[in-house]
Amino acid sequence: MKKLGIIALSLMTAAAAGAWTVPDETLHYGVRYKWGLIDANAGVATLTTVNNPASGTFTATLSGKSVDLMGHYYAATDTMVGTIMAGDYRPVYNEHITREAGEFTIQTITYDHSGDSSKGEIVKRLPDGKVLRSRVSHYAGGLTLDLLAVFYYIRQIPYEDMAAGETVTVNIFAGQTPETLTVTYNGRSTRPVRGREVATFGISLDFSAQGEPGAVDNMEIWLADDDTRVPVQINGSLKIGHIECSLLGEEASGF
Repeated sequence: MKKLGIIALSLMTAAAAGAWTVPDETLHYGVRYKWGLIDANAGVATLTTVNNPASGTFTATLSGKSVDLMGHYYAATDTMVGTIMAGDYRPVYNEHITREAGEFTIQTITYDHSGDSSKGEIVKRLPDGKVLRSRVSHYAGGLTLDLLAVFYYIRQIPYEDMAAGETVTVNIFAGQTPETLTVTYNGRSTRPVRGREVATFGISLDFSAQGEPGAVDNMEIWLADDDTRVPVQINGSLKIGHIECSLLGEEASGF
């Protein structure tokens, strides 16, 4: 659920096809949890993107707050802030702030992109600066994204030039086991967004742990079939139940 939340609440310079650029934007999503007869609001999330032209990067800030699940209020919030290269979506720095059950911790990952390096320095600490643990982790070589960068990477893929069933793969690393992300294009369709039908590209994401056959997480995403490529809906299966994230609004795109 953490992974889905990060991509869906947690799923960007010019793309290879030159058709899409990373916008300054703020997206708001509503999250629902479904299991059998249970259909409840599970939270809200906001993702804000700000370009940093001087450094060739952009900053993505994802914040979420639980509001109501099965009749109970859960005061749990997460914030993730990432600095990402605008040209190829490589993560530079990621900070994940977790506040839950009275605990407040900060985990940072600093990515080393010098030469052929594929290392991430991971530090978990308390707000007062006390380090709980620190380590350096090695991940797969080649283009490697983190969970925030995935949200932008999938928007620049030229789906209009693809046939249904075609795939794109890329490496993923978020501080634990390196994974492979397979993006499968499922074709065009329309989806209901705030009371109207919106033309979309449908895609599936499969996350498979490298070296662990059978360990796969899945989700489906529908991107607006226009210049914004805004994800309008994200669905994923959990060990128990199902989670759905729907676009509530965005200041610039007109949704």
